Amino acid sequence: MTGAIIALTVKNPVLAVPLSFISHFAQDLVPHFDHFAGVNDEHLFERKFNISLVTDFLLSITLMIVLAILFPAHKWLIWSCMVAAACPDLASSYYHLYIERIKKQKPKYDLLTKFHYSLQWSATPRGVIVEIAWAIAGIFTILSMR
Repeated sequence: MTGAIIALTVKNPVLAVPLSFISHFAQDLVPHFDHFAGVNDEHLFERKFNISLVTDFLLSITLMIVLAILFPAHKWLIWSCMVAAACPDLASSYYHLYIERIKKQKPKYDLLTKFHYSLQWSATPRGVIVEIAWAIAGIFTILSMR
């Protein structure tokens, strides 16, 4: 949602897409929910974890569709910014799911991922409270731009 807000505020792709990417790191400084928090390897693909990931993915796709309907002139920028904002977590998923779980190897993190992990001081299941508050504030912010 942050990427969408940046897209609708900045409206210049040269600035909005990189700002969206950077915003992810700023938000990681705030306590938040993490699918991997408190999940050890043997529980990684269990039902509760899978439902959480699929729900997050479906909510993101739904938001992308709704925003395309509400702001058709800016849909490509909104989508680009939303994906850019999610990219650091996509890299984390690559390391957690593919390298560790499927290939059964210890990952060798790149510098950006090491930096990303260094910011994750409070990614917990209880961080969902912050996520809900941010979602509500984000919805009101986006609707005020309409």
